Amino acid sequence: MWRTLVIVAALGGLAATARVDAAPKEPTAESRRQEAQKGQQDRIQALTRRGRLTTYQQLLGSDSVRSADSKTAAQTEAFTRDAAIDLAALGFTAADVKSYRGRNTDLFDIAYRFFVGTTTTPAEQMLLADTVVIATAGDVRAGKARTDGFLSEIPFTVVKSLKGNRAIRDVILLPRNSGPTGKDTEQIDFSEAKFTPGKNYLLVLSKNWYEQYVAMAKKQPESHFTALPYLAYEVSPDGALLSGPKPALSGVAPKDLRSIEAELKRHQEKSQAGERREI
Repeated sequence: MWRTLVIVAALGGLAATARVDAAPKEPTAESRRQEAQKGQQDRIQALTRRGRLTTYQQLLGSDSVRSADSKTAAQTEAFTRDAAIDLAALGFTAADVKSYRGRNTDLFDIAYRFFVGTTTTPAEQMLLADTVVIATAGDVRAGKARTDGFLSEIPFTVVKSLKGNRAIRDVILLPRNSGPTGKDTEQIDFSEAKFTPGKNYLLVLSKNWYEQYVAMAKKQPESHFTALPYLAYEVSPDGALLSGPKPALSGVAPKDLRSIEAELKRHQEKSQAGERREI
């Protein structure tokens, strides 16, 4: 069967295609500023559709990015706005920022570094995630009509829940940009992680980021629990974490499930201690 393969490059969950025959133009500083402002407005509109505009506004007035990349006041303001948008999208509030700041954890800085794509450790990515599970991969499913704009999905059956409200035997769906686009066409996103059906994986996920992505596309999220992955490691029978299929780009990679559980417990204990101090 003849098929046309559309290659998609993805970064931060957003897919884009480009014409290879078009001569690239060097963007000016003004055009980059305008593009950044438009991107922020699109993301703020998505927050509004999700009912999180007030949360974003409160976050914006609660803290700022303290990054070395901020060379001017205007840059600091822009980076801070980006981080506030992303934190609101991930379900964090101004109260969370204050609580973590009191425990020497800078949510604005972590969010800024994560979404800029510089350096965030697996522990920091687990902090930003709303769901961490060990789950068994199923076969890729494609061809059904979707409300969220994705083309296929991989079902994962939860074996153990480490963070979030998923229970054993719950099914989590990981959406995919790859899939059929017509009778004889298929889109392939080569950046997407590849999973082997029947194997167990540690999945560090965000349902909130999936919902933000879908809102930005002006689509509707699927009714079944669906999330986008930050990290994914294959789990060996003895609990060791094998490389990939979606490892962290920086920081020390976790070696086994015991270290993951200890890290999550440490954050939970710090959170509970912070809550007690604020009462």
